Amino acid sequence: MAMAASSKKPTATTVNNDDRYEIPRTAPEALRPYVDLLTQLDTAGIDRTKGRLGLLLMWLADDVLSAVDEELAPFDISESKLDVLLLLMLAETEKHGENLLSPSAIADYFGVTRTTVTGLLDFLERRKLIRRMNHPVDRRRIQTILTPAGRSLVTRAAPTFWRACASLTEGLDSRDKEDLERVLGKIFANMKARFDAKHRVTPSPRRTD
Repeated sequence: MAMAASSKKPTATTVNNDDRYEIPRTAPEALRPYVDLLTQLDTAGIDRTKGRLGLLLMWLADDVLSAVDEELAPFDISESKLDVLLLLMLAETEKHGENLLSPSAIADYFGVTRTTVTGLLDFLERRKLIRRMNHPVDRRRIQTILTPAGRSLVTRAAPTFWRACASLTEGLDSRDKEDLERVLGKIFANMKARFDAKHRVTPSPRRTD
């Protein structure tokens, strides 16, 4: 779950008249004291620029999810849970195949652990938004499908979610958006590769003798 940005960055919260934080107005102002401290504590020689950009990206991820979750609050659903519902609807409409509907395949698709997906599915099933059922042929396998209530929620929440997504790039011109898409695409590929390397086991080559 996303942690509120205010729990990490200085805010205007006042403890008493003599004890308050000044709100940083720019990213460099917010980052500088943290980068200085982390550089002092670093024992591995981490590149300062890479660390600073990674920290900013992490903070923005928290802020983005908090902002989107706030928009979705009237539907009593979070971005991570809506993502699962959207994927299940996509599987229905585009017929991606039954493997995409298994809990393990959902975890692989999003690049999260099986435990994380199990928690999401438990919540959605309690809300009667999804249903887990045995595979019709192999009963050891589990499939996940949308219920009518889940499909209705996606239909109602999707416009709000899409507007929230679009609002995240307000203030960027066309060139900014192109540059952002290129950079984020590289980061996306890097994170997926990291997950694959950590969580997926490459099958051993079959013997041919």
